[in-house]
Amino acid sequence: MHFFLKRWLLAAIPLPLILLMPVSPAMGQDTTPPTDKPAKQDTAAKLAASTDTKQDKPAQKDAAPKQEPPALTVRERFDRGVALYKEKKYGEALSEFEAAHTLAPEEPNVLYWIGFINLQQQKYQDALKPLQEAVRLKPDAAEAHLNLGNVYDGLKDYPMAVQEFNAVAKLQPASADPYYNLGSVYYKMGKISDSVAAYRKAAALAPNDALIQDSLGFALQASGNLSAALVACQKASTLDPNNAAFALNLALVQVAIARKTTTSSLKSSPDTTTKTNLPKDARPEWIAARVALARAVQLAPGDYMVRETYAEALYETGRDADAINQFQKASEIAPKQVKPLINLGHAQGRAGRLTAAGNSYAKVLAIEPNNADALHGLGFVQFKQGKYEEAIATYMQLVKQSPTDVRAWTNLSAAQDKKGDEAAAVTTLETALKLGGSSSQTASLRRLLGAYYYRRGDTENLAKAYDQYSRSLADIPDNADALNGLGLVAQKQKKLDDALSYFHKAVTISPKFSDGWNNLGVVYETRGDIAAALVSYRKALQTDPNNALAKRNLDRLEKRTKPTVAPPAGTSPGTKQTRNGQSRTVCSRL
Repeated sequence: MHFFLKRWLLAAIPLPLILLMPVSPAMGQDTTPPTDKPAKQDTAAKLAASTDTKQDKPAQKDAAPKQEPPALTVRERFDRGVALYKEKKYGEALSEFEAAHTLAPEEPNVLYWIGFINLQQQKYQDALKPLQEAVRLKPDAAEAHLNLGNVYDGLKDYPMAVQEFNAVAKLQPASADPYYNLGSVYYKMGKISDSVAAYRKAAALAPNDALIQDSLGFALQASGNLSAALVACQKASTLDPNNAAFALNLALVQVAIARKTTTSSLKSSPDTTTKTNLPKDARPEWIAARVALARAVQLAPGDYMVRETYAEALYETGRDADAINQFQKASEIAPKQVKPLINLGHAQGRAGRLTAAGNSYAKVLAIEPNNADALHGLGFVQFKQGKYEEAIATYMQLVKQSPTDVRAWTNLSAAQDKKGDEAAAVTTLETALKLGGSSSQTASLRRLLGAYYYRRGDTENLAKAYDQYSRSLADIPDNADALNGLGLVAQKQKKLDDALSYFHKAVTISPKFSDGWNNLGVVYETRGDIAAALVSYRKALQTDPNNALAKRNLDRLEKRTKPTVAPPAGTSPGTKQTRNGQSRTVCSRL
């Protein structure tokens, strides 16, 4: 089964919280909405006056007068800090504000700037106390509350962040900013409905803000409301048509809609000839998603994430050649990223380009020698190329570094079997079983072991096969493969009634189980029920026209069947028992 390393396809690009820069150009200017409280006396003026009256003691008569540079005032320190900040000299600016704070420890504007610069540099702990003090000194300063909320968000103290953003909303009820930030924090808290409500409020206050519309679409997608998410993301892209991030997020919503539509149509209409079951490549939802992704690539051709996402959608719709091209470009943009190389290997392997796929996996291993996904891919390529010794070595590396990797144990066993070492293959599966795992994993291992024991055919091994299939069925009740295995064992033990019952149950649980239908036909034919055997063989071919054993059985039986003559009961010369669904040696890509 194909997989991608990280399912980030369904996550919108994270966008920052709104963070306000202090707007005061000089110390003492009010940065909050006007209030009826009297303005604070200018502390800088008082300090400047006291500095001007300070006199140095006279120097010695014969010495040249020593000129001390005058001490900088709070205002001068403040203004220098603002100027340095504008020059992007953040460390020097912070030093000036801290010096001003030493001179005027109760000046809220200075504290606000100290907190803001630390916040901007993501030094949340350093920003916390200054902003807390700024809010204490000026409780009606909305900007200070907003950035204090951002600090709490950075510290992952989300309840306190909510408290501060709500305070801003009360101070500035017409501002969209606090509601935008509330939407982000609620999302991180897992309160998706609250996140949607906050973003909706922000969008109502600022309907033409593309960033808000995009974030609303992200939250709506997370809530499962894909149609509303599509509307919001479309609006964001319309408001800012050249924004590649918005174009990508719109495309991601369309991909989600396409996946959902595909799944729903397959469940509602199993007939593959209907319009609802067009190949993914031809479905209008997937076409829309690809067009949107192509637009994002056009806007940001050098963006690795955009290329990778586009390539994944192409792969998912079966456009392997185009996917390979885009994965290659993504890997060229970010040569140290392993994900595009691994997915490139997957696409090349599916397209039959095994050598190229092996080279792609090898490039990953040159970057990350123990990358499990690349090792699995390389082992699979080696297996398909008949390089069983190399495949065994690759899978041995995998099981050593990850002893609980059932897929690696399974494929190691398959490679050993293809090399002709059945004993090692059985020992490998028995070792994997002892390590435990989930019920689905142990069930799969038991079926594989059962198939090996069944293939040996003697009484002792048939008993072992029956035991493993029974345990597999106990791990996962109503498992068609396990029932099929039990049917094969019973049939070989001449327990035809039991075999018939097991095969009937298998095809009842899985009506498209072609091998099960064929095996059911074999038992019917052995019992002399030719009509039922013919029906079963035909059903096997309906579910899988490429089932060669079922075709041979049907052709043979139709040729030797005459309207007035039935084969003697209990005989069936030339009947071909199908392979067990789990006994075929296949290198699994679970």
